[in-house]
Amino acid sequence: MRVKIERTGGFAGIEETVAAYDTDDLPEQEAAKVYDALTAIEAATAQEPGEVGADLMTYRITVGDGPGKVYTLPEEPQPSLAGPLTALLRQ
Repeated sequence: MRVKIERTGGFAGIEETVAAYDTDDLPEQEAAKVYDALTAIEAATAQEPGEVGADLMTYRITVGDGPGKVYTLPEEPQPSLAGPLTALLRQ
């Protein structure tokens, strides 16, 4: 499964890729951490509304090929999202 994490937003409209990888290329334990983090993000984003604002910095996480599944998290996420986001950025 492909995972791409981009940092976007701000007044300048920044778009930069901060991480991109394929879980098929990771050791089994590392891939499991990615799956766990994505499961936690999916559960948390279903329950917690995100902030809206064009000038806010966010992380856009795209999972899969093509359009895939997309999650948008604030740069300073809620505690329930901070750990899973950190796990994805460390890959």
